[in-house]
Amino acid sequence: MKRVGILGLPQAGKTTLFEILMQGAGHAAVAGREQVGVVRVPDPRVDRLAALYRPRKTTYAQIQFVDSGAARGAPVAAEARSARQAAKGPDLFSSVRNCDALLAVVRDFENPAVPTAARGAPVDPARDLRDLEAELVFNDLAIVEGRIEKLERELRVGRKEGEREHTLLVRCRGILEQGHPLRAEPFEPEALKLLRGFQLLSLKPLLAVYNRDDRSAGTPAAAGAGRLAVALRAHLEREIVALPAGERDGFRAELGVAEDGLMLVIRACYELLGLISFFTVGPDEVRAWTLRRGERAVDAAGEIHTDLAQGFIRAEVVPWDRLLEAGNQARAREKAWARLEGRDYMVQDGDCIEIRFNK
Repeated sequence: MKRVGILGLPQAGKTTLFEILMQGAGHAAVAGREQVGVVRVPDPRVDRLAALYRPRKTTYAQIQFVDSGAARGAPVAAEARSARQAAKGPDLFSSVRNCDALLAVVRDFENPAVPTAARGAPVDPARDLRDLEAELVFNDLAIVEGRIEKLERELRVGRKEGEREHTLLVRCRGILEQGHPLRAEPFEPEALKLLRGFQLLSLKPLLAVYNRDDRSAGTPAAAGAGRLAVALRAHLEREIVALPAGERDGFRAELGVAEDGLMLVIRACYELLGLISFFTVGPDEVRAWTLRRGERAVDAAGEIHTDLAQGFIRAEVVPWDRLLEAGNQARAREKAWARLEGRDYMVQDGDCIEIRFNK
């Protein structure tokens, strides 16, 4: 299950967004300072396949959101402190380090009763996003510098095992010292594998959620690799998800809200992480599974169960819409819409897959 960590400056609406996710399709647990919520991923394809098969059980894909509670007031500008100073304080981001992506909520609404993070300053979502990014960069710089110091001590006494790691981290330090996040750097696969062990925050993909009001307009800016942005009227959306599920669409239509906020955020997370869904179907269960785009049939088998990957022979694949049109798998085979694919077949979003394997 993929994990997304939620960040935001005070009064940006971070907690409101978490509540929307939980009210919409999730359940939450509190652990220390953080709240962890598991959200069922709404998918009309699952609904339609379940209506066809009427299974004993229907299982949707899930994604986990972590509201760490980590938020600063007005972040200190880059030139005002060193990474060494940053490392001395508590790690406000400890609970989101093992997340696959970060979600930054930035304020894009006016409310005189709600002060901005930089008191007295006007609302400026671009500034707040820069400030959050600066915090991530500083945090990473502290970690990188600490590790470089240790490696240099080892190198001075003739221990050469860490030379490649040292070279890579010096490269990272140079990027971070310029105030740039690491996610935009084209690292080689081996370098990325090594860096993931440090759980560097600015290396993670970032989704910026602009929390807007009725007067906000324009398209949110999200320049840079590994970053996306969406706009959400969070306070209004919270009111909508508090309604019974059957009344929500009608209320949205009355207010001119084009899209379900929950779907908007989850779809953006899927796009950011490069995720797709495939399905297994039958009278016992219709289930959605998650893969990274570009993964193979044998990876899909392993997602279902390790034994299926180890004994993999073939995958029978039918696109979900073709299966609906055929009415069942037998008719899909008659129409030649079901294909037998090998282990290296690249799974497509919406594939219905049955794995054939040696027991």
